[in-house]
Amino acid sequence: MTLVVQLQDTGTTAASDPLLSYTLTTTPSPLKASPENPQAPEEIGEIVISVSRQSGTPADLKSIRLKVPAGTMSPDLATDLAKITPRITLTGWSVRLDAAAKEFVFSPAAAHTPIGPDLGFTIQLSDIPMSRKVGTSPITLTEESRTGTSAFQDRTIVFNIGKFPADFYLRNFLCEPSIINNGGDVKLTWERSANATYELLYPGVERDVTNRTSLELEGIKSDTTFYLRATTGDPTNPVVRIISAQVSVLKPDLDVGNLTVGGDMQVAGRILTYEVVATAPSGFWLNTQAKADGILTATVEQGSVYVDVGRGQYNLSPLADGNRGFVSLPVFKGEIIRYKINQGASAKIEWYGFGSTPLPTPWP
Repeated sequence: MTLVVQLQDTGTTAASDPLLSYTLTTTPSPLKASPENPQAPEEIGEIVISVSRQSGTPADLKSIRLKVPAGTMSPDLATDLAKITPRITLTGWSVRLDAAAKEFVFSPAAAHTPIGPDLGFTIQLSDIPMSRKVGTSPITLTEESRTGTSAFQDRTIVFNIGKFPADFYLRNFLCEPSIINNGGDVKLTWERSANATYELLYPGVERDVTNRTSLELEGIKSDTTFYLRATTGDPTNPVVRIISAQVSVLKPDLDVGNLTVGGDMQVAGRILTYEVVATAPSGFWLNTQAKADGILTATVEQGSVYVDVGRGQYNLSPLADGNRGFVSLPVFKGEIIRYKINQGASAKIEWYGFGSTPLPTPWP
C-alpha cells in the first residue's frame, strides 16, 4: 500500500494552506498503468484519503473538491471518471461528478460541518480505470473551509501519484548484517524488475546500480541509511519509487565542529545522529516524521526555504548581502517535519538526532 502524506500543523501557516490533515494510500502499491494495447482490459486502482483535524479548534468544512486528471496522456490517472465509484464517510454528505471540471465534489446537506480533532473521515475513489500511459498524475484536493466566523476560503494541496508499468517491482531491500562494528562491511541486496534505472544513495554517494541486485560495501564507520531509487517511464514525466535500508554501527565515528564540556563527561554508545536532510531544490513540500528527539537546522544562502516542525512555519531567505538566513528548531519524537527548498535556492537542511535512529525516507 503506497502512503503519501500531506499534513497541516497547528501553529502559524500560510493563509492558503489546508486546515485539515490528509493521508493518501493506494491499492495496489504502487498503482499500475493499464496496458497500452487499447483492446486489453484496464488495470483497476483505488485511492483512500484519511482526513483529520490536528488542532483542538474545530474547522468548518463547506466542501471538498477532488480533481482527477483523465484521458490518454501520461499525467492522466484514469481513462474515464464516470467509471469511478466515489465515497465519503461523513454523515449527511453526498458526492457528484463535475465532468467539465474533472472534479468529484463532496458537500454536506447542511451549510457546513464542524471538523474537530475527534471527527476523522475518509474519502475513497474505487474502481479507477487506470490510464494506459506510465507517469505521475497530480491529484488536486481543494477544501472550502474556515475557522471561527471568517469567510470560507479555498485551500489546495496536490498529491503526485505514480502509475508504474504493470510488471514493475522493487522490493526486499536488505542490509546484512544490520548491526556491525566500526569499520565493518555490509552487503546490500534487493529484488527489482528490468524496466527501470536504479540508483543507490547514501551520504556523499549517488551510484548507478541499474544492472545489479546486490552490492558489498566496506569500512562503514557510522550509522547509515541507504536509499534505493527506481526511475521509469517517459523522461518528461517519470515515476520514481524509493525504498530504504539501514545499518547501525557499534561505537561509531562522530564528526563535530566544536564541542565544549564544562565538567566530566562519560559517553557510552551513540549519542548523536547527523544527517544532511536536503540540499537540492524540490519546489514542493516533503514530509518525514522524527523517530527521536533532535534539532533541525536550515541555512539559506540564496533563494528561499520553508521549514515546519509542527509549531510554526518559517520562511527563510538571506538576511542581507554577505549574511545567511538560518534557523535551529527543536524537534520532539513523533513530530512531523515538513520542508520545501524552492527552485533556484542554495540551501542546506540538517538533522541532529539524539540517539542512533535516523530520519525516515521523506514522502511528498
